[in-house]
Amino acid sequence: MAGADVEIDPSAKEPELLTFVRNYWERLRGARAMPSRMDITPWDMKAHLPHVLLADVVEGGADFRYRLVGSQLHRYFAGNPTGKLMSETLAGFGRETVERTIKTYDAVAARRGPLRIRGAGSIYAQGPKLFDAMLTPLSDDGVNVNMIFGAFVFMWDKEFEFARGNDAEQREMERVLHGGV
Repeated sequence: MAGADVEIDPSAKEPELLTFVRNYWERLRGARAMPSRMDITPWDMKAHLPHVLLADVVEGGADFRYRLVGSQLHRYFAGNPTGKLMSETLAGFGRETVERTIKTYDAVAARRGPLRIRGAGSIYAQGPKLFDAMLTPLSDDGVNVNMIFGAFVFMWDKEFEFARGNDAEQREMERVLHGGV
């Protein structure tokens, strides 16, 4: 995922949640290349659980399956994505969205380290919001990435919101909330 609409590892200050995820991942991995899923303890992140996700790597990164999606992230999907393939879950947002998302998660697996991404929700067929995310790889064997652990922060894009006016804003919000494209 690249282009002017997305920043990879932006220099802007990280939101607290993303710093927590990065530091937690670093602490869990210790001297290893990556931590494993078994290292993650929900109790350690109780306050952050509504904003985190876990995704299984499928077919070497050709797709990903949402294993856990926090309750605060559900609103950005058309239905509960838990247990579903990314390609299936995001299909309603368009082919480009599916490809961008899979490419991003695959980049985390290839990097074998944390990846922060930031951009406009419009690139994911979602209007007046901005996203900031931290995605980190997990590995059961210390070599092959088999899961992605991450968190997302969403912020309303006030410039976009005020430029469109209330009627257009309301239609856009309804479209996003009801899974339309």
